[in-house]
Amino acid sequence: MVENATTIAFQPIADTGAGRVYAYEAVLRGADGASMQDIRTPMKAEARVNFDRRCTVAAIRWAIAAGLGTSGARLCIPTFADAITAPNEHLIPALQAARTCGLIPERLIFAIHDYQAVSGPELAEIVHVYGKLGCQTAFVGLGGGQSGLGTCGRYKPDLVKLEPELICGIASSWSRRIVLEDLTPRLRSLGLKAVATGVDCPTVLERLSGFGLHLVQGEAIAKPEAGTLPVPQLRRAA
Repeated sequence: MVENATTIAFQPIADTGAGRVYAYEAVLRGADGASMQDIRTPMKAEARVNFDRRCTVAAIRWAIAAGLGTSGARLCIPTFADAITAPNEHLIPALQAARTCGLIPERLIFAIHDYQAVSGPELAEIVHVYGKLGCQTAFVGLGGGQSGLGTCGRYKPDLVKLEPELICGIASSWSRRIVLEDLTPRLRSLGLKAVATGVDCPTVLERLSGFGLHLVQGEAIAKPEAGTLPVPQLRRAA
């Protein structure tokens, strides 16, 4: 446990184009179902930094214990931009834990929440330092408003995670489909790889392939599970 009654589960990000698991994301929950963001919000700034670092180390150790080392998949670790005050220093515990567990940095993806809350120079340094040390970065929370698209294009993370509210709505909302039709070529033109999150039914999953979105995550793929790495049964996309 990272904190009292706090657990980490793992949820796959599947690659439907290749028919495999691209990464497992560590999902931290409190005993009452509180999210990582809920748990850290009342904390002071320094406590948040330490909490995020402990969560990262725990995620690596638990993932290895669950079999990540032999799976071939990456590990996606949620973190918050306000906790990365010194990127080199912030990564030290994670890299030490990964080295101890026999996990190379190239298999680590840091999913950065609230990336728009920090200045451009700070964000640029985070992406540069993490990449220099071999780790990947993902910006979390690009939605229908596309307010973060310029930031994503400017600082070039390895991945962009699309908001669940945008993705799960495409099965029933033509306006959401239009937004996604506009957004996906923009992402490709910027050289950005997108993860569609919130895939909650087979209809949504089927429609996503038509948008060229093959990295998918959600309960229709597999629910988060603690102590194991759930393997989705996916047919390879045509």
